[in-house]
Amino acid sequence: MTNKICHWGTLITICIVLILLLGSIIPINTRAKTSNTLWEEVFYSYDELCFLLEDLENKFPDIFMYYSLGKTYEGRDIWVVKISKNVTTMDDEAEILISGGVHGNERHGYQTAITSMKSIAENYTNIHVNQSFTNFVREIINNSAIYFIPMVNPDGIEAGTRKNKRPNNCPLGSTAFCGVDINRNFPYKREEFDKHPFKYAFGHFILKEFIKNPIRYLIENFPDYFERPNVMYPFFDIQALIPLYHGGHYRGPYAFSENESRAIKSFVENHSIDISVDYHIYGEKIVYPWWWTDAEPPDKDLFISIGENISKINGYELIQGGNWYYIAGGAKDWLYAEHNILSYTIEHCDIDHPLYYHQKEIVDEICTTHLFVNLYLAERAIELHG
Repeated sequence: MTNKICHWGTLITICIVLILLLGSIIPINTRAKTSNTLWEEVFYSYDELCFLLEDLENKFPDIFMYYSLGKTYEGRDIWVVKISKNVTTMDDEAEILISGGVHGNERHGYQTAITSMKSIAENYTNIHVNQSFTNFVREIINNSAIYFIPMVNPDGIEAGTRKNKRPNNCPLGSTAFCGVDINRNFPYKREEFDKHPFKYAFGHFILKEFIKNPIRYLIENFPDYFERPNVMYPFFDIQALIPLYHGGHYRGPYAFSENESRAIKSFVENHSIDISVDYHIYGEKIVYPWWWTDAEPPDKDLFISIGENISKINGYELIQGGNWYYIAGGAKDWLYAEHNILSYTIEHCDIDHPLYYHQKEIVDEICTTHLFVNLYLAERAIELHG
C-alpha cells in the first residue's frame, strides 16, 4: 500500500511539473487571446483608449491635451493626458498625477484612470450630473493641472500580462518569462534586495500565526509568500510558470532599463507633481511609503491625514507599504524620496472574491467611487501647493 501511495504521489508531482512547464513555454500572445476576450465588454483596450483620447481632445481642446512619453517594445505609445484651464502652458499651479496599468493584468487600475479622465473632461464643459458637481469640477480644474498616464504598460495590457513584453535574458525569455515588472525597475533602495534577499521574500513571516492555521495564513499573505515581490533573475520568476496567471516580478537588469519606467522618469523630472496615485489590484488598500522598510516616512502624519480621508470615500484600509510586504526599487518610494511627491498606491478588489469584480456594474461602481477620490486628491494638492 505504501509503495502504491508513493507511486501515485510521484505521478501527481510529475503531472504538476509538466503542466507548469507547458504553461511557461506557450507564447504569451497565444495564451492572452482567450483571457482578453473575457473582458472586452468591461475594460478599455489600447486601441479604444487611442480613439477616446482623440475624441476628447477634439471635443474639449481648451482643457484637454495628450501626447506620447515614448514607445514600448512593441511600438505602442505611452500616452499622458493633461486636463487644466491652462492646458497649453506650464503655469505655477498644483499638479496631480493619476496612473494605472503598470501591471497589464490589473485591468481595474487603468479603467479607473480612464473613467476619471473622461468624467472630469466632460463635466467641466457640460452638466452631466448637476450644476453643483460641474461647479466643483471647474473649481478644481481652474486651479490645478491633473495629469493621467492611463496605460503605463500598454503591451502588458494587450497581452494580459503583469510584466511588459520586452524579451529578457532568460533562455525562455520570449515566452512566459518575457518582460520586466515596471514597478520593480526604479533605483531607490534597489540594492536592498541584493543585500537581504530572504528578508524581501519572507520578511513578514510570523511562525506563530503560521502554526495556528498554515493554509489560511499562506492564502492571506499571498503577495509575500507566493508572488515573491522582488526577483533578481528572470529564471527565478516562479509566478510566471503558473498557466494563465501571467504573473512575474523580475525587476530588470538595471534601474530604468525599460521604456515604460524611463517614460515616467522623464515626465516626473519635467513637472512639479504634488500628489500621485497609482491604481492596482488586489487588497482594498490605500498604501503609502515606505515600501522598502517598515520605518516611518518623514511625512507620516500628512500621509495618514490624506489617506484617512480617502478611506472615508472608498472604505479601504490605510497601510504603510512596508507593513504589508516589502518592495525594493519601487516607483512610489522613488517618487517620494527623489521628488518629494506624496505617492499613494490604491489596490482595488477584495482578494477573496476576484471574479466578482469583473462584472461591469461592479467595475463601474469602483470607477465612480474613485472619481471622487481623485477629485479629493486634487483638492489636497491645491491646498498643499498654496
